Amino acid sequence: METYNGYLFDIYHSEQKIYIWIKSDSGELKLFVDEYFPVIYANASPTILKKLVKRFYELDALAEIPNFTEKTLFYQNKTIPVLKLVISKPQLLPKITNKLFNLYGKYDIYHSDIEITTGYMVDKNIYPLCYVTIEYEVSKNRLNQIKIIKSLTEINELDYEVPELRAISLYLEKSHRHPFSENNLIIETSNENYNIPTGNGITLIKKLNEIFLKHNPDIVLSSFGDQVIFPYLFKTAQENHLTTEFDRDKTSLIRRSIQTQGTSFNTYGTIVYRAPSYPLFGRWHIDSRNSFVYKEAELIGIIELSRISRLPVQKMARASTGKALTYIEVDVALRKNYLVPWQKSALESEKSALQLLNADKGGLVFQADISNGFVLENVAQLDFSQMYPSIMVTHNISPETINCLCCENSTDIEKVPSLGYRICSKRKGIVSEALAHIVQRRNHYKEQKKNNHPNAINIQSKQSSLKWMLVTSFGYLGYRNAKFGKLESHEAVTAFGREKLITAKEVSEEYDYKVVHGITDSIFIQKKDHSPITKEDLTFLCLEIEKRTKIRMEVEGIYSWLCFPPSTQDEKLPVANRYMGRFTNGQFKGRGIITRRKDFPKLIRDAQNQMIQWMCQFKTIDEMQKKESEIMKIFYHHDNKLVTGDLNWKDLVIQKSTSKEPEDYTVDAPSTIAVKDLLSMGVRVQAGEKIKYIVINQKSEKKGERYLTLERMEKKLNHNEKMNSTRKETKMEPLPRINPEINRFKNQKHQEDENVRNPTSQTKEKKNRISENTTILHSNGIDQFLSNPQNNSTNWIPNLKKMTNQTPKYDEKYYRNLLVKCFKEIWIGISTFKNFDILISEESFLPFSFQKDENYTKTINKANSIFIA
Repeated sequence: METYNGYLFDIYHSEQKIYIWIKSDSGELKLFVDEYFPVIYANASPTILKKLVKRFYELDALAEIPNFTEKTLFYQNKTIPVLKLVISKPQLLPKITNKLFNLYGKYDIYHSDIEITTGYMVDKNIYPLCYVTIEYEVSKNRLNQIKIIKSLTEINELDYEVPELRAISLYLEKSHRHPFSENNLIIETSNENYNIPTGNGITLIKKLNEIFLKHNPDIVLSSFGDQVIFPYLFKTAQENHLTTEFDRDKTSLIRRSIQTQGTSFNTYGTIVYRAPSYPLFGRWHIDSRNSFVYKEAELIGIIELSRISRLPVQKMARASTGKALTYIEVDVALRKNYLVPWQKSALESEKSALQLLNADKGGLVFQADISNGFVLENVAQLDFSQMYPSIMVTHNISPETINCLCCENSTDIEKVPSLGYRICSKRKGIVSEALAHIVQRRNHYKEQKKNNHPNAINIQSKQSSLKWMLVTSFGYLGYRNAKFGKLESHEAVTAFGREKLITAKEVSEEYDYKVVHGITDSIFIQKKDHSPITKEDLTFLCLEIEKRTKIRMEVEGIYSWLCFPPSTQDEKLPVANRYMGRFTNGQFKGRGIITRRKDFPKLIRDAQNQMIQWMCQFKTIDEMQKKESEIMKIFYHHDNKLVTGDLNWKDLVIQKSTSKEPEDYTVDAPSTIAVKDLLSMGVRVQAGEKIKYIVINQKSEKKGERYLTLERMEKKLNHNEKMNSTRKETKMEPLPRINPEINRFKNQKHQEDENVRNPTSQTKEKKNRISENTTILHSNGIDQFLSNPQNNSTNWIPNLKKMTNQTPKYDEKYYRNLLVKCFKEIWIGISTFKNFDILISEESFLPFSFQKDENYTKTINKANSIFIA
């Protein structure tokens, strides 16, 4: 018997065999093998149980003789005898679960859909990247057979170590929708980069094998690896009988079935696309385009959730945070000897129309008070810390604790406010117990971040991954497919939330504050005399709110100024989830505005970002109004790009999510035309996938001339040219204008310095982000821009770009309207003029000063010309 110590790097299974890769302290990786027979439990009449056992024997699928044991029903809290079945063929479990839909009500099967590897780790009390010691023997076929495996670390550890890992990046040079053979594959390592043509699949695989052997990566980080790259590579390898170095494991008999079609599903009214999964054996393959957790929390966030949920790292990378939470709850349920249902079995109780109206209210919103304008000064934002999860933990809210049978006749139990639902006082709920540790972990990381932890980036990623898990915890209580869910528990949380927000409002008013806005778990307050607020002022207020609500209240920040942009439907009304403001420390926070939206082109988001950066230099509205001409220069700097075509065409690309299959579209919306254009190119876009296009001529009578997809654009330019927008820009020509004289005159007004570049162009990626708020302080770029004499309005001179017939066109009017929209959104509450459309109006410039009426005109000192609304 030999011993080996190291980190549990990778785990997967083939039927009953479990394969485990251990990474030693020296960096060596070693493969070990074990066997695991999952256990399921059946509850039915004796006749049905006999038929069930007989069928398992016929399939030779039982590892042990079935026997009865006692387990506790999750919802009823009642112990019952169930038949224990040890399955020798785990591949049958999905079929068993599928049959349950057809045989619902005839018998109940429990534990049938628990992941095999997760079940093994629960059984052995191990988890991904735990530090283990293994006692093993080398078998006749030279496999390292595990005899004993034991974790030397605890799953609830907060400050754990991660072994050093080698990584390479893998992505396509052009769009993933281009024919693979016409693309190039880019491989980036720590010290070398490769650009490999994909025309010959065999040559490509041989070259990749050389790279994998040379660099021996632990992690392969790809872009569209699941959807395009690895399906092509594995298919080519199978067709040509080639061996690959992508997997480290050469012993298992796992054969991949090649799949390129993903799945589309509806979640909270949004269609989501998920690509097929292509994990590697002995390495981690993480597709950044197919991993929500990676996008939000990067690799360390995946590791954090993988550890506490016992989901293998590659599964966690492709799973939702809700799935991770479910497996944490499963872990709690198994330790409590509960039977884990294969789906939610607690149906909503009957309600009258009045009861339904009272219960189904959701979160509470206090509409923003804009009686004194859209922009307010000296406002503080107070947030309940992790409100809904904290409510579940504090008040023991879980599916089995709401209206439980064991407390039916009790009179001294806690009840849900306004609803009267009973909350169990005799047992701790699974959901509340699972969340307690997650809330504790996140608080620990937030405290480390506040205290300037030396590894702040990793701490931010950890707490961000937990944040998203906590966000989904509330929704999963009412989710129809949640394993541990019940609608009444979902309603109970929102009822408590409404009560606590009202309490916070009342306490604030007692302390002589006015609540100007409130939404679900946040309130915005202002002193009644509008005087400045200090953190010391808010300390006792937060403590008093926490004392009365039992939920921690924190100061999110104190705003120098706070803007509530009006609704586009009715400009007299604000929008509940849209606001932006400057904190007293110079940081900026915005929600719901264009710069945070993904469906606006980068040029527009960058323009708004630069305007916001300029605004954050000022502490008061009055200071900004006095310098209005400066923000106008920033607006015209970006408008000039659209007028002259002095821009990178990729900055005009608009991204949208599709909601239907191509044949299901009936209205000729932009997405419809783009999807059908791609279909004509032989590219089928599934519901939920992203499409990218440029608006060419929105008003064209010919549908095909309105929008141009990114794929057709790249094809149109040059297949052999490297489309790297950061190194080479393609100039674009605006569509012909109606009045060339006005066009010439306005181009004189829009002259900008050719070397001026947007200093806030860091909107591409959220990589290595430390703060959730966007920090916008004084910028040399802004100062340079405004101090440049070339940008003085009286010095503007023509600067028309030379265009060629091959340069693609774009709808200048459409994009300029978007620019006006982004400017209006953040400036309307401050501007000294009301009609923003005049900024790009074709007939607005006159060669002399004229003022028709104060309500309809605005004089702007630009070469003695004015705008008329």
